[in-house]
Amino acid sequence: MRIRLCIMLAALALAGCSAGLPEDVAKLGYVNQAQRFALDVPRGWTVRETAGQAALIATGPAAADGGRPSLNVTVTPVADGTTVEDLVQTSRRGLERLAGLKLLSEEAAAAGTRRAWTVTFEASPAGRPVKEKQLYVVTGGRGYVVTATALAEDFAAEEANFETCFRSFRAGW
Repeated sequence: MRIRLCIMLAALALAGCSAGLPEDVAKLGYVNQAQRFALDVPRGWTVRETAGQAALIATGPAAADGGRPSLNVTVTPVADGTTVEDLVQTSRRGLERLAGLKLLSEEAAAAGTRRAWTVTFEASPAGRPVKEKQLYVVTGGRGYVVTATALAEDFAAEEANFETCFRSFRAGW
């Protein structure tokens, strides 16, 4: 009887974690209800929530050369009427200050049903070339930037993991 009660309570607690969430959000591996975003994080990656602007920092296992792939999600308040293009332009001004910046690509994208934008670039802020891909989304008075980072020579090996995160990203439900 006691075991059955514990199982029922555990089931109710788990159900409560996703109660009220849209179906496509509830099925994802990581959900941040406070900041209203969710995504799948690759297996074996370490997830750390922060109280700062970077609400999520996920890191993968170290590569043989000592590099460690990472993914972070930053959330910032935006003014009414701010578009995803506005957020990209604001971010670009910061990127232009990076040492050795090379813009590799940028294009329209989607995050579920939300309009999004991606920017891929290389830079050498600490001496070694780093490649980053960013996904931008604006919804509900917030700007979301998902940034995937790896050493330039390791990025291709991590690209499938990064794409899992980008394809699954949902915000502002």
